[in-house]
Amino acid sequence: MNKKMVVLCISLAGALATGSLAGCSNQNDSSQNTSQSKNSSSENKSNLQQYSKDPDSKQQGEDFDLIGTLDKETNDELTLVIDGKKVKIPKSKSFKKEKDTPKDIDGKQVNVEIDAKNNNAESLELTPQAKADSNGIYEKDADGEYSIIGKLINETDNDVTIEVSSGKKTYKKSKDFEQDDDNTSGDSKNKVVRLEVKKNDEVESLEVDPEDQ
Repeated sequence: MNKKMVVLCISLAGALATGSLAGCSNQNDSSQNTSQSKNSSSENKSNLQQYSKDPDSKQQGEDFDLIGTLDKETNDELTLVIDGKKVKIPKSKSFKKEKDTPKDIDGKQVNVEIDAKNNNAESLELTPQAKADSNGIYEKDADGEYSIIGKLINETDNDVTIEVSSGKKTYKKSKDFEQDDDNTSGDSKNKVVRLEVKKNDEVESLEVDPEDQ
C-alpha cells in the first residue's frame, strides 16, 4: 500500500470518529432538553397549587381555586398576577365564565377554578371584592337579603363593625347569628370577612375565607 492510500485511510477513519462523537453529543443534548422540558412542566403544575389559598389545593387530586388579578386573556390561556408574579394557565376545552361577568375585566381580581388532573382553567368569575359596591355589597337576593365583604374592625356580643370603601358600617347581630372561621386561625379582627345580612339589616352570619386574605 502506497503512502497516499495510507493517508487517505487515516483521514477517513478520523472523519468517521468525529461524526460518531458529534452524533453522541447531539443525542445527549436532545436527552437533556427532553428532561429539562419535563422538569419545567412539572414545576409549572406544582406552582399552581403553591399559589392557591384554597384548602382543597392541599388535597391530592382535588380541584382548587386560584385568586389573582387578570393580566391578560387569549383564546387558549389566562395570565394572572399572583403575589407579584405572572402565572400562565391554559384554558380547558370546556372553559366558561360566570354568565354575568363583564366583557372587560383586565386588572380585576378573579377566581379561577383549576382542574387538578390537567392543571387547566375550568371556569372564571370575579371575586366578591371585585364585585362589591362602595358599601361592600357584592350580591343581592330577590327576597331582600344581601351579602357584604369588608375588613372586620370590631365585634361585640350584639354588633359587627366592618370597613368598606365608603367607610365603617355597623350591623346588629340577629338572634340566630352564626360565625364560620373554621379554616382560619387566631383573631378575626382586621381580616376580610363576608357577612350575610337579612332584609331588616341584621347580620345572620360572619365568615372568614382564606381566599379573601
